[in-house]
Amino acid sequence: MMSNQPCSESIEVTKLVNGGYGLAYYHKRPLFIPKTVPGDHVQVLLTRKKKYYSFAKVICYTKKSPLRQLDTCIHSNECGGCQFQDIDYSNQLNLKQDCLHDTITHDAPFLLPYLKPIIPCKTTHYHRNKMEFAFYQSESLELGLKEQLNPTSVIPVSQCLLMSETSNDILNFTRNFFENSKLSVWNSRKQMGCLSHLMIRHSKAFDTYMVNILASSYEPLFSNYALSLSQQFPQIKSINLLKFIQKKGIPSSTSCHHLHGDSFIFETINNLTFRISPLSFFQTNSLQVGTLYDIIKDSCSLEPGQTLLDLYCGTGTIGQYVSQGKYNLIGIDEISEAIEDAKENARFNNIDNTTYFSGRVKNILKFNSFSPDCVIIDPPRSGMVPKALKRVCELNCKQLVYVSCNPVSLVRDLKLLRDYGYHVTNFTPVDMFPHTYHLECVVSLTLN
Repeated sequence: MMSNQPCSESIEVTKLVNGGYGLAYYHKRPLFIPKTVPGDHVQVLLTRKKKYYSFAKVICYTKKSPLRQLDTCIHSNECGGCQFQDIDYSNQLNLKQDCLHDTITHDAPFLLPYLKPIIPCKTTHYHRNKMEFAFYQSESLELGLKEQLNPTSVIPVSQCLLMSETSNDILNFTRNFFENSKLSVWNSRKQMGCLSHLMIRHSKAFDTYMVNILASSYEPLFSNYALSLSQQFPQIKSINLLKFIQKKGIPSSTSCHHLHGDSFIFETINNLTFRISPLSFFQTNSLQVGTLYDIIKDSCSLEPGQTLLDLYCGTGTIGQYVSQGKYNLIGIDEISEAIEDAKENARFNNIDNTTYFSGRVKNILKFNSFSPDCVIIDPPRSGMVPKALKRVCELNCKQLVYVSCNPVSLVRDLKLLRDYGYHVTNFTPVDMFPHTYHLECVVSLTLN
């Protein structure tokens, strides 16, 4: 079977693997197929061929898996926002646990004795506090979510079950507003166009919203949009233009232009309140983040007055939640806006003894001297760069807590930490992302 050639045979998917792909075999060759789960029988189109394996997409389901028992989302067959909307939540957890177990067994079996069952999510719909929808042009202007494994294809979305119902109303209002405008859609390949994405943030604690338009230029129409949007939805407290620059050979950058209301919204995690700016990172599941942070907090064995180092700290949420003012807290993040939020959050929550650095972790660790009693590491999906990991190990800190949303980069870094003398004592997965293959993992390590 060559690329883009359909397979007339019906192929059975045998298991779910990392990345959310169903695994099947065609002529004894591994075939990775998005939007499939164990028990699906499918006809496929080969989309990409590698030396030892291939990728394919579903043409049709000749027999659907017995796991598929629900029919709640009108977009689930094509949309890349979810993978498991039609599967009962308990079965979703089983799939994810088996997938994580399989990844660890294959790449780092030394972790298996420490792997715990997944901590489930109490709320499985309307739970996300942030979503990004892509603009695209077909017969008319549309907004939607990208197809899994095909970033150039956008599936139009009018009713997403991951965010609040008001978010869907904002989504549809935005589509209708720009539909008859003459603004073009950004084309990254041609480096042309204007509208790129709509970002909606929702504070679950205060039921307020932030709306950001991502575009390559400022247009007068954006002010009209902000005014119309705020009149239609009084819950929206902040509207912003995130203007980006993307040119070949030049690092991309994004600047924020305030259009309406406040410059931020607030969210609470149990007893603390945090400020969220347009460009700041914040865990996307406000209703589950307290559970995640309690696990991190319990993983840190510290005495009052000791020092906690919070790497990739973002707006300071994890470090401040763990320290609660009891420890000396040092935070590092390369996004300057997030560091300003972290400082403001510390003041707002009356947390003293905090020091924040803006810059890349590997550079801050190189040019400053720290003696932490515990280090929390919560890096991007790609994990730690080698120099940052090496400099963390050079601190000789007795305890590390590594938080990751990507098992592949997590396992890679844990193997390197083991080489430096660290020993894993606990591996707890937490489901922050129902209906998707994603997991958050909290791993405790001690220095031998």
